[in-house]
Amino acid sequence: MPLLAPRSSGNLIDSLIALRKRALRTGIWFQTLSLEDRTLATLIQRHVKIVKNATLATVVARIMGKLILAIRNCFLNRLDAIGRPIAEAVAMKAYSYGNKEALNWMHDKNYIRYMGVIHSTVSGRSFVATRSGMILRQNLGRN
Repeated sequence: MPLLAPRSSGNLIDSLIALRKRALRTGIWFQTLSLEDRTLATLIQRHVKIVKNATLATVVARIMGKLILAIRNCFLNRLDAIGRPIAEAVAMKAYSYGNKEALNWMHDKNYIRYMGVIHSTVSGRSFVATRSGMILRQNLGRN
């Protein structure tokens, strides 16, 4: 599994520790897991060496499943959040120029993510130039 540590022994506890580190570093540990899940994961990590009970293995697998799903979707969700307003602005501008298919761009996931990638690579600038030559002003949060 690429999301787990490469030197992980395959033990559930080692895998949970690796996922916990990664989730804490990316900031999704508190967003994804409830207080009960975080408490269980911490207690399991501290006091269990090998998982022998099927119920405990199910609990650990459920927590790991939540973390893996959140880690995988974190990047794509950020791209969607960044790219959607840009894609909508570009699509509306293209529609005002007479492109009837431009309204479909606002709902195209690939186009939205493309705009998110383009925006994230030029985030240091205050303006973004699209392929069509249109320039959009970015809100960088600096006043």
